[in-house]
Amino acid sequence: MVSAWKNMPAMFLGVVGTNRQACPFSRFTALLGKVRIMTISTFLPVLNRPNRIVVSAAALCLLAWIAAGCSSERRSSKPPQPETSKVAVPKPAEPAEPKPSPAPPAPSAKPAKTPESAEERLAEDIEEAEHKPRDLGPPLVDDPASLTPLDPKQPVWIDRKNKHVVLQGEVCTAGYPLEFFATYSNRSYESVLAVNVKPSIVHAGLLAVGAEPGHPARFQPKFEPPTGTEVAIEVRWKDPQGKVQSSPAQRWIRNIKTKKELDPNLNWVFAGSLMMVDETDGTRYYQADSGELICVLSLPTAMLDLPILGYGAIEARSFEAFEERLPPQGTPVTILLKPILGAKKVEPASGYKSAGKPPAKTLSPEKPAEAERAAVEAAEAWLALADAGEFSQAWETAAERLKEIVERREFIRQVGAVRRPLGEVKSRELASKRFATDLPAMPDGQYVVLQFNTSFANKATAVETITPMLDRDKKWRVSGYYVK
Repeated sequence: MVSAWKNMPAMFLGVVGTNRQACPFSRFTALLGKVRIMTISTFLPVLNRPNRIVVSAAALCLLAWIAAGCSSERRSSKPPQPETSKVAVPKPAEPAEPKPSPAPPAPSAKPAKTPESAEERLAEDIEEAEHKPRDLGPPLVDDPASLTPLDPKQPVWIDRKNKHVVLQGEVCTAGYPLEFFATYSNRSYESVLAVNVKPSIVHAGLLAVGAEPGHPARFQPKFEPPTGTEVAIEVRWKDPQGKVQSSPAQRWIRNIKTKKELDPNLNWVFAGSLMMVDETDGTRYYQADSGELICVLSLPTAMLDLPILGYGAIEARSFEAFEERLPPQGTPVTILLKPILGAKKVEPASGYKSAGKPPAKTLSPEKPAEAERAAVEAAEAWLALADAGEFSQAWETAAERLKEIVERREFIRQVGAVRRPLGEVKSRELASKRFATDLPAMPDGQYVVLQFNTSFANKATAVETITPMLDRDKKWRVSGYYVK
């Protein structure tokens, strides 16, 4: 027992003196250790058991205190270095090689998110492209000094000298029949060119060089083609040898059935889209800013469109990309919009208001008979599109409320799945009509619930329920439809 207590101070002394050169008190601790060992070794045997415990405990506390002091001193003091020492000492300011374990993310860094769908991945790609736009190089124009930028962050200019609007984009690969000649990257699967420039800015540029908007295509009560100042479109790019090439836009589009290029004498027109007001918060917005920049089928929201009837359903569309004539995918291009200003001014159709103009007068809820009559006309025009299989156009002409709830492709899928098995319409007769200002799950407004007794080729008796509403543009548009 005595020998065990005698060896305890020596064990602690070994701990204290392990890095003796690094401790400025090493000599002191060594001497003190010897004194402790000698003192305890001398008097420990003659002490009774309680006193031996007290003395041993005091020695242990003293040793622990000295050990803590030396350890703190080693952390706070640099080792003494002789002036003539040639031992290399690592520089504390230079970090060592990174360890293989991953470092924690910075507090300001956004947490990594795995997109749940292709649409989300595409949205993230577009957002990243907006923050880090691709360098498309300088615009390929004859006189760059004549260009005035319309937006500091978007590749769009006006050439006041030549009365042109210039923008940049790149060649894309359309996976479907065409809806656009140029649109946003997120809709490039049905376009020839991807151009991340807001149509409202291009609209302002066309106004600045003297072009006048007409109106987009309209389908109610009957089809009217878009009107406006004619606009010739030229596309420029560099070939693999770096030489600038040029082509009219018509040569990059062909008819799906005939495989012939678009008529070179058929130019686009400055339809001008529409300026709308969100009644919930009063915000004004330009409808074409959802991507309807340069269209090739009849869209009621188009900024530039062809003045012909273009079918919206994918299986009925008229045009496709003339791939054999296109540069490789991703090739930067410069698009020159050239208004033909010598032509006679185009007047919008009677009763139609172009972009930025006040909408038609509101129908008063005190006149339900007038509302019912207008709603029936709107429903019949909409049903004619559905009967012809023009489900995409039916979505385009529907109420904003319906389009907010159901995305275009989903609408085409759902309505097509209901209507196609029924076959051709044999007869349809209006059975009832009811004016209402509130409906379940719908915001307060003006509605007319219509029911038709309809006979289809594959279903002799059916009831179609269709609900037009007075839309934000003060026109009656379909907000709901189902067949029983």
